[in-house]
Amino acid sequence: MSPRTDRTHAAWLAALDELEAIAGRDPQVGAERADGPQAAWTPPAGLGPLPAELADRAAAVAGAQRTALARLDAARKAVLAHLGAVRSVESAREPERPVYLDATG
Repeated sequence: MSPRTDRTHAAWLAALDELEAIAGRDPQVGAERADGPQAAWTPPAGLGPLPAELADRAAAVAGAQRTALARLDAARKAVLAHLGAVRSVESAREPERPVYLDATG
């Protein structure tokens, strides 16, 4: 391999490592971070074409990302369903009626 090819290969390895870590990250862990949400991933400048020998790994990373998106979509749908249930309870309550009864005095 030429020095340029070595740099391209190393850059792709680093990018794939980072993408694998992001795709495998538990969304709940990211939500609990004190420094706020994770920044969006941006590809490194001058990455160059994907080396052929890394194509299978890149495909696996894309599969992991699809799996992560499916998990997030399922979680989003569950939250929407729960939110709908909560909203239906709140809207059914009559604000004119007392919520508590003082039975002691």
